[in-house]
Amino acid sequence: MTRVLFATEYYPPFAPGGAEWSNAAWAAALARRGARVVVVTPNYGAAPREERDGVGVVRIPFPWKLGAGQRETGWLVHRNPLVALYFAWHIARVARREGAGVIHAQQKGALVAAWLAGRRLGVPVVATIRDTGLLCPLGLCPIFEPRVTFDCSVRQYRRRCVPFFLRNYHARAGALRRLRLGLSLAAAWPDQLLRRAALARVEGVVGVSRGILAIYPERLVDRSRGRVVYTLPPRDAVPTEDDARAARRRFGLGAGPFALYAGKLSLGKGAPVFFDALPAIRAAVPGVRFVFAGKGELAPPASADVHALGAIPHADLFALYRAAVVVVVPSVWPEPLSRVLLEAMRCGRPVVATAVGGTPEAVEDGVTGLLVPKGDPPALARAVTALLLDPDLAERLGRAAAQRVDERFDERQQVDALLSAYRAAGARL
Repeated sequence: MTRVLFATEYYPPFAPGGAEWSNAAWAAALARRGARVVVVTPNYGAAPREERDGVGVVRIPFPWKLGAGQRETGWLVHRNPLVALYFAWHIARVARREGAGVIHAQQKGALVAAWLAGRRLGVPVVATIRDTGLLCPLGLCPIFEPRVTFDCSVRQYRRRCVPFFLRNYHARAGALRRLRLGLSLAAAWPDQLLRRAALARVEGVVGVSRGILAIYPERLVDRSRGRVVYTLPPRDAVPTEDDARAARRRFGLGAGPFALYAGKLSLGKGAPVFFDALPAIRAAVPGVRFVFAGKGELAPPASADVHALGAIPHADLFALYRAAVVVVVPSVWPEPLSRVLLEAMRCGRPVVATAVGGTPEAVEDGVTGLLVPKGDPPALARAVTALLLDPDLAERLGRAAAQRVDERFDERQQVDALLSAYRAAGARL
């Protein structure tokens, strides 16, 4: 039997973002294939051991407690070498007991611990790259730098990344708050060096798209170790038209057309670009509404046709996908492979997205959605308007999007790709 250990700093029900649900989907998919999968993760306040979807979950004792949902620990908790050593000891202990043939570091905060455990046991380690966070502690360079690949230095980090972060994400922070932030950001760099050293030495690297792997330098991810294994689409039942109508009533959206933005409201996700596109869209499409489902550091503009719903349950979000004419993903950072894209496409909705990162690997321009340049509100407005004014086009692209998810992101193909990556890394399967 294939035996796989996932190491991750968060795992449902503790899920600050989409990555945790992707991890759970991968663990369950491997289990359905007949693998024995055990997840080792800190215990923020749940059962120490449980079985979820055929997957064993071992939660190690941890002093920080969280409520279920999208909360995180303090920023430096998982950038602490003592925590990494403690985590590594537990990973090695469970991996030895389970006879794991491969240790898969699913998130950044578990990478150093997984690598140390693998070295101790002589078990190959595979790391997943699903964002820019292993380039530097902030991972913001691709937002403001035009380069194709990034190999951040402490000089770049201190002189450009940190000031950009403070200016754009904490402009209203007081002097004491900015001082504390500055100290935390400085303390994060030594840990980043450990993460980068581990990334350069693990036996295998899995990227969730070609686009995200391409921005990493060969020094950290040589192409012989890098494999692409796409994020699995959701297995939830596709909502019906009745579900869509019920969601409209529940959120007071009326019967007219609306465009949906789902996910974090942030600079990197391109929320301000969509904000700037709203006036042109409403001028071209009388009666249109704009729905924002998600939280973040930014707030949508106040207007009678703007509905800011905050974070909502998955079932409600899926029903809103079905009710929307178009789903907008205006990212300006190199979006690795957005879960919003796959969720919306599986629900048969066309997507207007920016041609960044791994997005073009999911959205074929003019076939399954529309692609526009990043940071271009007029182009975004034109594309969204085109679908709002042509329901037949939107429906045709939506049907093609659903078919593409079924064909390109098929679970069997992706599990085969992941097992192949494990074997290439020297895993005992």
